[in-house]
Amino acid sequence: MSGAPVDGGVRLAARDLVVRYPGSNPAARPALALDELAIMPSRSVALVGESGSGKTTALRALLGVVRPTGGSVEFGGVALDRLRGDAMRAFRRAVQPIQQDTDGALDPRQSIGSAIAEGYRGGGGTRTGASATVLRLLGEVGLEASVARRHPHEVSGGQRQRAVIARALAVEPRLLLLDEPTSGLDATVQVRILELIERLRVERGLGLLLVSHNLGVVARLCAETVVLYRGEVVERGLTRGLLEAPRHPYTAALRRSVPEIGLPFRAPLLPSTDSARIDTAEGCRFASRCAHAVATTCGAAQALAGVEGDAGRLVRCGRARELGVLDPLA
Repeated sequence: MSGAPVDGGVRLAARDLVVRYPGSNPAARPALALDELAIMPSRSVALVGESGSGKTTALRALLGVVRPTGGSVEFGGVALDRLRGDAMRAFRRAVQPIQQDTDGALDPRQSIGSAIAEGYRGGGGTRTGASATVLRLLGEVGLEASVARRHPHEVSGGQRQRAVIARALAVEPRLLLLDEPTSGLDATVQVRILELIERLRVERGLGLLLVSHNLGVVARLCAETVVLYRGEVVERGLTRGLLEAPRHPYTAALRRSVPEIGLPFRAPLLPSTDSARIDTAEGCRFASRCAHAVATTCGAAQALAGVEGDAGRLVRCGRARELGVLDPLA
């Protein structure tokens, strides 16, 4: 079975995924506990949260770089650690990462054209067709043909990011996993890269998983959003509704952290006098930073549950029904 072709379509899915890093306390909560996440063509999902929330761990597990402690990551219905031969090659072609560090994604000793051609040949393309494909892909991502002869250090950060995208497209992927794709770029270049990703997603019917802390980028690129806090999902749902009407205090705090023209600075995380007495080892992980935390409710284990009247929204908060919609700008 392990060497059989992948069936079930192009679908990358995590099921009851748990990741514990070597040397961590076995009694402590895992670095990541993700009940369900699926990426498929034409579906766009964002993972958002602060540094340390588990976003990058989830991405690395989906790529097979990090081995799950529990649960599984499956491609086409087959666990990644069982893929062999043609099945593994199909996974590597179909699922392409777009890294935040463009310098690390391109070999400084290799011209940009050679890097794209290498990706094309690695995806099964012929050597004779490589040159035409390189020029076509450069044009598709908005780069001039002359860029093919340059090395990464000879072009701007925005051009490097476009080259990385072109190299990923060379293998005809169906799913892109993007890790902060516009981080470190100036605002004008960010907009152009986002426009490029958005156009490619629509034209090619690509599935996207976006890892980001930038809610503006998330709102633009992704129809669905999963909010992570200290390794677990605290809220998930359609992006527009989740950002306009958050139901978890952490989601509201993230939304408040986005600057708004004409509004004074708003502290994204408010203190709580009661939360200091709450055992976050057993109860809500966010309680120590939550203005709404109360020991009687938040000291107990919190389940991810549906929200009445909001199909598809899931919230991990014992006070969600009581609190209702939280004003993201208050």
